Amino acid sequence: MDYRQLFSDDATKQEFLDRFDEVAAGAAEWDGPESTTRGLTVDRAAEAVALMKEGRWASGDSQLEAIIRRFTRPVYLIQRSTIVVPADGMATSAEVAANLEGARTRIEPVIPSVGRIDLRNHHLDWVGTGWLVTSRLVVTNRHVADQFARPGAEGFAFRMLAGRQVRAVLDCYHEYEQPDESRFPVEEVVWIEPDESPFDLALLRIRETGEDGESPPLPIELHEPGLTGADVGRWVAVIGYPAQDSRAHPLDQQRIFDGVYNCKRLAAGRVTAVENRGILSHDATTLGGNSGSVVVDLDHGRAVGLHFGGVAGSHNAAVDASLLARLVHTYDR
Repeated sequence: MDYRQLFSDDATKQEFLDRFDEVAAGAAEWDGPESTTRGLTVDRAAEAVALMKEGRWASGDSQLEAIIRRFTRPVYLIQRSTIVVPADGMATSAEVAANLEGARTRIEPVIPSVGRIDLRNHHLDWVGTGWLVTSRLVVTNRHVADQFARPGAEGFAFRMLAGRQVRAVLDCYHEYEQPDESRFPVEEVVWIEPDESPFDLALLRIRETGEDGESPPLPIELHEPGLTGADVGRWVAVIGYPAQDSRAHPLDQQRIFDGVYNCKRLAAGRVTAVENRGILSHDATTLGGNSGSVVVDLDHGRAVGLHFGGVAGSHNAAVDASLLARLVHTYDR
């Protein structure tokens, strides 16, 4: 990952160093009395910040890296479709929080349209995130849809496991400590991108009413022109369902995600690269269950991408919304 953007503005950099004692104290409490965070010093942090800003940071201190990412790229809880700061006492950048707070009225209307893809008749309870792009079409990742569907004689078919057909359901809640459900059965797997394609995406069609007779949430508007190199540095939010990930350091995950997984969350970050072939990169903090998450532009509340790859502290990639729009126009009916 290119860490330069974590401290690309001097205000965030200075805020982190000015509040370092508070940041380190919070991390030490989280790790317990034997915590090695007691060895952290502001000088050590300042050196890491300087290296990150210059693009010379070689990840070798995962603990300090996790604390920096927690401060500059926080992951918020979602409760009743509202962005909530975790109540764990860990310090979070006021600069980053102000960016998100200023976009709250544009971002929160998007939240209900993002759901967790739950499975029935499968060894997995759930497999990733999906979100509405029309009144009934849901976009997710190919590697998510592959878990419950396969190419068939005509289009795509739900897999059979142990003699039973696997079923998928989009639940637009699964919020932290909230009991609400809004479940829409997946009636049809409309499209799964071929394995050789670089675009990790799939389209599902949900039933027109939920299991309790409710209507689906409003679809998320796509940023159809697509992003360009001029959009590098743009603030975005990734909304989805991070799951505990064996590829990431367990204590670092605890520091960043508060030990809370499998529920709807929002992670703030910036666009770090835009490729001509329809892939963009971002530095919001994600885990495996974020596969299929929406990447939303804070300025307009439109989807700029479909997240498909990344782990905490690593590279994050998304399919550009302009490609999603073409697929939706093809299959919407």
